[in-house]
Order: sequence, then structure tokens, then C-alpha cells
Amino acid sequence: MMPVPSRASLAAAACACAFLAGCETVSSETSDGRPMPPAVRKAQRAPDDAPINALSLTFEPKPGDSDGNNRPDQITLTLYLFARPYPAPTWRDGQFVVSAYRSGTAGSPSTPGTKPFHVWTIETRDLNLGRFRNLIGDGYRFQLSLLDQGGTDRIEGNSLDFTVCFRPASGGAPVWSDGARAMIFEPMRIGESR
Repeated sequence: MMPVPSRASLAAAACACAFLAGCETVSSETSDGRPMPPAVRKAQRAPDDAPINALSLTFEPKPGDSDGNNRPDQITLTLYLFARPYPAPTWRDGQFVVSAYRSGTAGSPSTPGTKPFHVWTIETRDLNLGRFRNLIGDGYRFQLSLLDQGGTDRIEGNSLDFTVCFRPASGGAPVWSDGARAMIFEPMRIGESR
């Protein structure tokens, strides 16, 4: 025969359940004792008439090989336009000019190199094809190939320097990437795909 719980033990169990169900843990510290981060706030977007005055350029880590000859030629680049002091990047009509130079010959925005290895021009009509939005904000992503417009993937050495210039459709001053970005073109191993 099974023992019957007393009324006192039933009442105690009911009070414990009610008490535990009403508990809420509120913490003002993380588990390692640091204060909690501030509440997330939305970054103020640049007005449409704010002039673009900064450009950021990034690449995917390794170029791909679009023609299967074990020489990388395909570059995926990401571009962000900024209208400082607004922190979030923005989209604008205009033209991107991407230039690849042999290592060390890109020059600077004030005196760019004179003999680029390859130049790509991305016109306003094509910018919508590359638009995206991510955690950073509004940006552009394009795939370019050294083989475009009859180019070659045979380069001296194993790297190229890249610069980008944005020319706003509004006629504002051109904006250059802050220096050259180098990309290494290592030969691909047989059977490797990127």
C-alpha cells in the first residue's frame, strides 16, 4: 500500500511550486562579471544629398579559377560607400573604376600608377546588380575576372595591387579607396576548387 502524503507536505509543495514559478532572474552583469552591453541602437542613415567621402574595399580571401587552367583569375570584391560623419554605408548612383596593378606600382590617389594591369568600369546601370544589405549596411558585391575584356591570368609574381575610385553621378568629387589592397594569386593545386 502506498503512503498518503499529509496535507502539510502537499501545501508546502504547492507553495514551493508557486514561488519558483514566479521567480525571474534579472542580471546586470555577464557571467564573467562584466557589465551588460548597452542596448542596440540603429545607426543614423546618411541623407540622399550627403556627399560620399569615403570608400571601403574588401575581397574574398582567395580568387577563383573560372577557366580551369590552375591559375586564379576570378575576384569577388565588396565595396561600401560612406557619407561621413554618418556611420552606416549607403548606396549611390555613380561609377566604380577598379584598377589592378603589378605589385608596388599602384601609386596613390593623388598620383595613381600609370600602367594598370587591368581596369574594370562598373557603370550606374550595373550597380543594382551588385547591391546587398548585411550587418555592416548597404554595399555592393561584384565578381571580376582578369580574363574580362581579353585580359590574362598570367601575372608576374604572385600578387596584384587593387585601387578603386567612385565617381558620383551627381558630379561630386571622386572618392578613392584609402590606398592599394594587395591580393595574392597562388597557383591552384590539381583538384583544388575555389
